[in-house]
Amino acid sequence: MNNARASDPITSVIAGERAVLFARYHNVRILAALDDEKSLTAGEIARITGLSVEQVCRRLPELQARGQVQVVQFEGEDLLRNGYRVWEAV
Repeated sequence: MNNARASDPITSVIAGERAVLFARYHNVRILAALDDEKSLTAGEIARITGLSVEQVCRRLPELQARGQVQVVQFEGEDLLRNGYRVWEAV
């Protein structure tokens, strides 16, 4: 995946390449946390993994699109805990 435009300076190209590596590393940590705990919020995942909430919140929809995680449903609605949706591994 290319995260930089052709007109971007080389530093942006390098940062984009590193972002792909970070994403893989983040995904592995998030999935491991969900495998251990079964269902967690983004805030809980952040505490367990040492990632920031922003990093977790960026990765969860990507993992959801790949069918690796889903939001826990309760009576047809997204389950919330402390203002965060609750996620589980699929």
